[in-house]
Amino acid sequence: MAKKQKSTGQRNFFRVMAVIGVVAIYFLGREFMSAAPRLSPSTEHKAAQTAEDCLACHMGQIKEIPIMPHRPMGTCTFCHEKTTLPGS
Repeated sequence: MAKKQKSTGQRNFFRVMAVIGVVAIYFLGREFMSAAPRLSPSTEHKAAQTAEDCLACHMGQIKEIPIMPHRPMGTCTFCHEKTTLPGS
């Protein structure tokens, strides 16, 4: 029995779908990684050098400090970028 070969049109369709899938995964991954808000340019954020400094403030019961809505990570600046004031 001869093996039935796929038509060229069918192969091109699957190639295009694979390219679209790879591009979609890339953009979704990039948007996921940039979803974390930037750190405000406050003096507390400038003084914080380690994740423990951030945890001491955000996990403590300090007034007007928002709680951290996720598990502690090794570093904060992996997801959150520091904001700089213009001219500084």
